[in-house]
This record gives sequence, C-alpha cells and structure tokens, in this order.
Amino acid sequence: MSDVASILEALADVAATVPGRLSTLGDDVVGENPTGDAQSAADRWLDERLAERLTPLDAVGTYLSEERADAVDCGSGLSVAVDPLDGSSNLKSNNPIGTILGVYDAPLPARGTDVVASALVVYGPRITVSVAADGEATRYVVDDGALVDPRPLSVADGAEICGYAGRASEWRPAFRAFARELSRERKLRYCGAAVADVQYLFERGGLLCYPADDARADGVLRLQYEANPIAHLVETAGGRASDGSGPIREREPTTLHERVQTFVGTAADVDALESHLDADR
Repeated sequence: MSDVASILEALADVAATVPGRLSTLGDDVVGENPTGDAQSAADRWLDERLAERLTPLDAVGTYLSEERADAVDCGSGLSVAVDPLDGSSNLKSNNPIGTILGVYDAPLPARGTDVVASALVVYGPRITVSVAADGEATRYVVDDGALVDPRPLSVADGAEICGYAGRASEWRPAFRAFARELSRERKLRYCGAAVADVQYLFERGGLLCYPADDARADGVLRLQYEANPIAHLVETAGGRASDGSGPIREREPTTLHERVQTFVGTAADVDALESHLDADR
C-alpha cells in the first residue's frame, strides 16, 4: 500500500465511526482552539481519534490539527494537516459537517504546491470522501470503513451558485461591490461548512468566497489545513483557487495556524474576481 493510500484508509476507518459517536457528544462548547474559535467536545474527540489512527502510520511524520497549538512529531514521513470537524458550529442546528485533510511532502508550515493529496469528508445521508491524488479527483462512499464506489469528480462547467462567508457590512468595499453584482444572477448557497459548500461546486459550478473582513483581517480559512487542501482538490477537479491576487497554493506560509482569504470555483469566476479586485487596488 502506498503512503497516501494508507492515510486515506485510516481516514475512512475513522469517518465510519463519526455519525454514531457525534450523537452522544452533544454540541456544548468546552473551550477555544488555538485560533480563537469555539471548541466543542466533538472537535476534541475527533481530533484525538484521528491522531490515534494517523500518527502511528509509517507514512506519517507530522500531524497538525486545528485543535492543537503545535504539530505532533511522529518521525520521518509525510506531513498531515487536518480540520477534524469542519463546520462544528452546525452541530446545534444539525446541519452539514465534515473533515478536511491535506497531505504535504514537506515540513509544516508548507506551501500548497507541496500538497500531494487532499480529502474532504462530508457526514451526510451518506459519508462521502472527495479525494485528489496523482492528478485525479475522485469521490468515494464510505462503507463499513472502506472507500467504495469511486466516481470521477470535476467542477461543473456551469456557473450557477455563489456563496459568501461573513457579514456584508464588514466586507472590504471592492469585494462587497463584486458580491452584490454576482448575487443578482446566481443562486446563493452557503452551508457554514466548507466541505459541504465545495460539494456544490462539483454539482453546479460557481464561486465560493471566504473573504477578509473587519473581524478577520486575514480571512476565514486557515492556510495549512483548510485553504491549501481545498485548493488542491478544486484545482485537480478543474477549478481555480485564489487568495484574491493569485493562486493560494503559491503563498509562502508563515505560521501553522495563519488565515488567508480564499476564493474557489470555476476558472472564469475566479478570474473575474481577481480582475475586479486588482482594478480596485
């Protein structure tokens, strides 16, 4: 088994246990993670479960999680960065949640160009895992802890949806103007969990935006374990990912938990966004 395959196998094994366990954990906030977001018992449990399963693998040299201040040194091998429970604020309303995983062939923090595999898990009516590896994007179903029913994955050719994180009143003026125009001709889709939002791109095409605003001057998503893996998956599936001025995956990282503006979608939409923001500079 290849190194990446062993990591994906472990991810699927853990994913199969998540829906049943979440029903017993509740949605109470028990603390804050290193970037100041509310942390639930479910966040901590899934982080611990993933660490237990991934860190002993020969393939894994480093484990980084949204829920831990520092990376775990496991020896030599690939670096794995995870958002264990993306959209955990949706637990209270019983809306979509998932897991984001990026595999880097470099020490962390690393550029997105060092990502060799990425995966987005959605815990929905079915547990699905969207994977990018070896230049191909594939969606699997998790069945009894195994990845089955592989199907090719691509960003839809259309441009049907748009979605935005944050409050419009707190966005930068240039982005607010762009979003206002785009919303007039698109269906608005925003789930509060990036894993679920991105699935819409594969089905409908369009643009998802996680911009900087007054509350989060650097953006919403974290570069290492959210933006870079999502960008890798979307780009492998034929879309584009930008920080507003260029490819996210070419950014030089500074810290393990830094945030970044993130825009992902069909290539034409991301091109249009960059052109609009560039013209306003």
